[in-house]
Amino acid sequence: MPTRHQTPKPNVQPAWARALALGGFGVVWAGAALAASPALVTPVWLRAHLHDPGLVVLEIYDTSAQAPDFAAGHVPGAAFTGFVNDGWRTTVNGVPAMPSPAAIAKVIGGFGIGPDSQVVLVTGGTARGDFSATTRIFWGLRVEGIANVAILNGGQVAWAASGAPVALGAPKAPRPAAFTPQPAPGLTATLADVRADLTSHTAILVDARPPAQFEGLSVSPVVKAPGTLPGALNLPFTALETADGEGVLPPAQLRAALAKAGVPASGPAITFCNTGLLGSVDWFVLRAVLGNPRVTLFSGSMAEWTADPARPVVAGKSAF
Repeated sequence: MPTRHQTPKPNVQPAWARALALGGFGVVWAGAALAASPALVTPVWLRAHLHDPGLVVLEIYDTSAQAPDFAAGHVPGAAFTGFVNDGWRTTVNGVPAMPSPAAIAKVIGGFGIGPDSQVVLVTGGTARGDFSATTRIFWGLRVEGIANVAILNGGQVAWAASGAPVALGAPKAPRPAAFTPQPAPGLTATLADVRADLTSHTAILVDARPPAQFEGLSVSPVVKAPGTLPGALNLPFTALETADGEGVLPPAQLRAALAKAGVPASGPAITFCNTGLLGSVDWFVLRAVLGNPRVTLFSGSMAEWTADPARPVVAGKSAF
């Protein structure tokens, strides 16, 4: 994933950030006790729980080269991570994959995350790519058995715009915690699952990529053939995000995007993209925000699917 240029953090408070500062989008994201936090929280919620025992705040950037942006302003007490460099995923035969249990345990524990931690993920800076890294880490933590994970809607930008305190300074190494993965079932779709679905049509296949890639008009360098999975629907990740790509839209707008794409809000669904990043945005919205427990992520996505030229690929027709 290429490094994205980080622009200075704005001083002007956008309207959506003011809404977040006033409590977010109503009861859908209203927090209660620490142990039962929702998957999407507001600056108000995080500020109220910032010093709770067991809370781990992790501010996420694309790469470790963006540490200066973290130093220029972050949530107090937050740890810094660069998704590409810090071991959140690996590559097997050119296909993105979860690291081994021992490797991912070292990564997760290295950030002070234990089995009983409440983790809040904060999208750092203003690069759209960071939000997909945030949702991908959210998915990875859930897969490895961390149940209490949330994302700060609007990220560090919303935090600062809400008037909450902002800390300065270089990242500090967190105190490590002991962590042993306890894989959670029902979150991941395998290559075999996708292959079987082309025959059974049990699950809706949801392609999170831009329409041009879905339609085969452009192709990612990691994908060996243009197009999409047969029968897939296109729900571009950008249709679910705020205009600046730092958070997700209110529920009514999310449901409108699903309706436009033809994606039902319930029932089995498999999200995918090129390498599992953009697909994790759709997975997060469908499962964690809108509450469909039957959504899985095909993390190998089109990179894995097109590794074998015998697997079918078609040119889709996007509604976007």
